[in-house]
Amino acid sequence: MRILIVAPNYHPFIGGVETHARQIAHAMSQAHQVEVAAGNFHQQRLPHRLAVLGTSLLVPAYPSYQDGPVFVHSLTPKPLDRLRMLPIAVRCIPKLCSVAYHPLNRFGYPWYRRVYLPRLLALIRDKDVVHSLAGGYLGWTAQEAAKRAGVPFVCTPFCHPHQWGDGPEDIAYYQKADAVIGLVETDRDYLVSIGVPREKTHVIGVSPELPESADPEGFRKRHGLEGVPMVLYVGRMMPQKGARAVFESAPLVWQRFPEARFVFIGPGTVDWFQATDPRIVFLGKVSLQEKADALAACDVFCMPSLSEILPTVYLEAWSYGKPVVGGMAHGLPELVEGNEAGCNVSQKPEEVAEALIKLLADPNLRARLGENGREQVRQKYSVPAVTKALLQLYTHLIESRETVPV
Repeated sequence: MRILIVAPNYHPFIGGVETHARQIAHAMSQAHQVEVAAGNFHQQRLPHRLAVLGTSLLVPAYPSYQDGPVFVHSLTPKPLDRLRMLPIAVRCIPKLCSVAYHPLNRFGYPWYRRVYLPRLLALIRDKDVVHSLAGGYLGWTAQEAAKRAGVPFVCTPFCHPHQWGDGPEDIAYYQKADAVIGLVETDRDYLVSIGVPREKTHVIGVSPELPESADPEGFRKRHGLEGVPMVLYVGRMMPQKGARAVFESAPLVWQRFPEARFVFIGPGTVDWFQATDPRIVFLGKVSLQEKADALAACDVFCMPSLSEILPTVYLEAWSYGKPVVGGMAHGLPELVEGNEAGCNVSQKPEEVAEALIKLLADPNLRARLGENGREQVRQKYSVPAVTKALLQLYTHLIESRETVPV
């Protein structure tokens, strides 16, 4: 099978979608010919008003390259491409973009399309299936190219209800796909509720990214955490992820467990984070190995996020048999409590503290919830399980296309 994966970003860009793209590309390449086409490879900081151009005019240049068994086609624009797409810049005109977001979005697309449609057509013509993890201009263009080439088109929206991915242009894009993937059942239900035909929808998750082994004892020794309860937060230091709620829950937890330590891992610093108490350990951005060691070392993983679909860090915690205190984002209660693998709370520090105290006080409950999570990952979210489900879907679409009468 000849597969093209279209991604908004790809390695060395770091993120959940990017990890998923790389995992499935490498796993499928063991038995199939897999290529990746990606729009961006750098994490860049742009002023807020220019962020809307970060996927077109202002994408940093990057060469195509060989990523192990997978060839990666860079779709970053050349200087002439940027000139041809210059009218897209009207999307960042102050105030105008806030009152006319969707009209400006539609206005800019033809300028992007004329640059990228020929490039994507050239990549897709000899493929058997296209799977796009990208929405927006890149996803729309890949879909049109696949349609012109007569190639089945699959998309995974990563739609966050009422936040992004469910605008009118997005919905039209999903409706025209041959198959649309929700990460969990509630994700699928939401896609159906906004107009995607249920018969086109499928539920296939993502997988955690883990090193071959972890060293929990070494982590505790390195950071002076031996013999004490440990609560771990891994994620960006931003309010929607729940970092502040976890931080503010610590004094309440200390009333019951004064020896408990709160470890924070993730990029970014914020004004409210004053780690003056030695029981707060902030490690910032760490290596994949250090993160795995921390997950294996903790007693409870806590990230009460308001903005997730299927957080890979929950899957990573479950892979080490750890219970999760998750957030109330759409679908998370079904994922966590619905599988008896932890509990879900709002971002009120009192609720977070109550859940943490309950788990820290009951090692048997922690073990049972963590083991339920581990089994869920094994059955649904391991790389082999996810890859197998995707390949079965691709095969079905290809065979259905071949049997359609002319």
